[in-house]
Amino acid sequence: MKQFDSETENIEVADDYKPTYIQEQHNTNCQQFFGPITNCTFTMPAAQPSPQSKPKAAKKTVAKKKTSDKPKTLKYYRHGNNGVLKKQRKRVDLVFRKFCDWRWIDEQTCPEDFDALFEGEPRNCNITWKANTTILTLLMQELLKQEYIANQTSQSASSMVKEQFGLTPNFDQRRLSDDDKVNIEITVYLLSINNPLKQQPDGGDNDFDTSDAALKEVLSGQLRITKGI
Repeated sequence: MKQFDSETENIEVADDYKPTYIQEQHNTNCQQFFGPITNCTFTMPAAQPSPQSKPKAAKKTVAKKKTSDKPKTLKYYRHGNNGVLKKQRKRVDLVFRKFCDWRWIDEQTCPEDFDALFEGEPRNCNITWKANTTILTLLMQELLKQEYIANQTSQSASSMVKEQFGLTPNFDQRRLSDDDKVNIEITVYLLSINNPLKQQPDGGDNDFDTSDAALKEVLSGQLRITKGI
């Protein structure tokens, strides 16, 4: 309470103004007056929060791990071994040439984009598939079974066809010709660096016969002169 009239500081309350029902005063932090008061300003203290109503702690938000919005690729390359990696890159190059020969992919496909399909890192490889989707679906299914392709969570033939190539998977083997089936086998065979290839007659160590006839000969078990690439 602020008092502007100094004379009121010494005022004594007359018994006539004191209510008869008050015998003793037991108020805490407050004052009762039993007479007229003038030129005074009363201020009230701010209300204190109840001990039971504690402010709620802010909830901790756990940041969710952002998943890549890029499609998966085949985890084929082994970057920890330069010798193996070099052989793998040669085999992928051979597969790229065969896919172009068979017209499975667009002729404008960039070799670097095709190579990236085997890196195992999420990426849009921008490969346009030209053959029917059954070939692609069953090819992916066979490749994902091979030991040289590492397993990845949520990766399947269907997801590869849909997410990487933007096509609808089809597992109907009746849509495959005999040549399609053989070419799928050739692809699986070529990507294994342990499988030998036929050398060109009078060719050097790195001159291999990768014609369809030579590769079919390998698959049929008629190959006599072979060498690993």
